[in-house]
Amino acid sequence: MKSKTVFLTSVIILTCLTTCKKSSVKDISEGEIHYNIIYNGRVGSIPIELMPGSMVVKFKDSKTIFELTSPIGNNGISNIIDPHEKTVETYIRMLGMKYLYTGSIDEVPPGIDPMPDMILNKTDRTAEILGLECKHAIAELPGSDFRFDLWYTDEIAIDDPNYSTPFREIDGVLISFFYRMGEMIVEFEADGVYMRPIDDRDFHMTDKFRQISRDDMDSIISTMMSL
Repeated sequence: MKSKTVFLTSVIILTCLTTCKKSSVKDISEGEIHYNIIYNGRVGSIPIELMPGSMVVKFKDSKTIFELTSPIGNNGISNIIDPHEKTVETYIRMLGMKYLYTGSIDEVPPGIDPMPDMILNKTDRTAEILGLECKHAIAELPGSDFRFDLWYTDEIAIDDPNYSTPFREIDGVLISFFYRMGEMIVEFEADGVYMRPIDDRDFHMTDKFRQISRDDMDSIISTMMSL
């Protein structure tokens, strides 16, 4: 009787372990990453509470969409990166106006400093973050004392996830990173990774947007971030 009980207990434990392994977020190719946003050096008059406080990244078949939405109205910025079409589309909604800029996949989207002078040093440090094994790198901006701890993972299946960002040499999905936008540093830190189906229609904007130049889009985003 005792041996039977031990056997049944072992089966239950193995079943639980197998189930947990199947529900892991590791090696997912479709889902969402949610990031918290911190603004550093912002000089605008609009309270931080009215700025986008989070970013949602949806991914499927190596296509990604980055969505920043203001808590007031339907204002925000979306970047759709499509490696199959080799395009990066930037959409912006602001005060009822809708604009679109379409660039090539080797461009950093408008509003984001490519930071060509940035120094990246990969380290041997690793850590488990949100159930993912993450690697570490240090980013430095010459001429300043700015240093940032980047964390990234190769357990999310997106091909060349940083090709259209200032972090091309980082070979993994960024979990903690930053952008320089004008004089401001904007930090992003993941607080959730979710394995869920993504509708193909999410990668296609159905509203009518006015196509504009990169310079015009840069100007609009700069104005939007400095209000």
